[in-house]
Amino acid sequence: MKILKYILSFLLVLWGLFIAYSKLFSVGLHFPFLTVVTIIAIVMGISKNVKSGLIFFVSACLWIVFSAETIGFIMFFDSGNYGRMIIGLIPFLLSVGLLFSIKIENKFINKFNRKLLLIPVLLILGFGSYIYKPTIEEINCWYYIDNDETYNVLFAKAPERTFEVALTSDDLKKEVIADAIRYEGRDGYYCPETKVRIVTSFGRIISVKIIGFRNSEIDKKVSFSNPEKIPLESVNGKLEILKPFILRLWN
Repeated sequence: MKILKYILSFLLVLWGLFIAYSKLFSVGLHFPFLTVVTIIAIVMGISKNVKSGLIFFVSACLWIVFSAETIGFIMFFDSGNYGRMIIGLIPFLLSVGLLFSIKIENKFINKFNRKLLLIPVLLILGFGSYIYKPTIEEINCWYYIDNDETYNVLFAKAPERTFEVALTSDDLKKEVIADAIRYEGRDGYYCPETKVRIVTSFGRIISVKIIGFRNSEIDKKVSFSNPEKIPLESVNGKLEILKPFILRLWN
């Protein structure tokens, strides 16, 4: 069992490094928290630190929660592509094996049946995180501002992937006029890389706020003083383009 513990931990480290490398090309460099925790557990175990069993236990539990969140992401944000479920099943099986291969001083936790009962609790924690999950997404925006109190804002990820909404915030209008990009011969104020804070509940968007953008012509990042909440009931088009496209946990 002792050798199995190190084999499974090493495989989890390799998996974590693979995920970190994969994310490098989509969401950029991030801190591989779980991988580091597992490496610490391995080093402490090799050096025979008395607390190594506890760190192995914590590592296994966190990997199970992460696996549940990964599986939940496929279910709620990428439904129909269940082949990708393997991304969550691999670390789940490895971490469950690790959980049962470790022994710690705490007799309450060390019993087989209690470890068995712990697994559904950790799975519930992972899935439960989708009750209220905030994320930050980037999208390009065009503001069509005139003298009217109401103005339209177009959000676009591609020509066929857009939605439009009418806003009335005077403060937002002033900040856009001051810092957005304008092109000769084209109407509207362009705000590339607009950051929006999206809150989802089990994959359903329940709140969207515009928090800023980057003027790419002068490389200026603009943060709106009062993030504007989008009235979801007035959206015309494909609001789902704001849903996260990749899991960003443990960054």
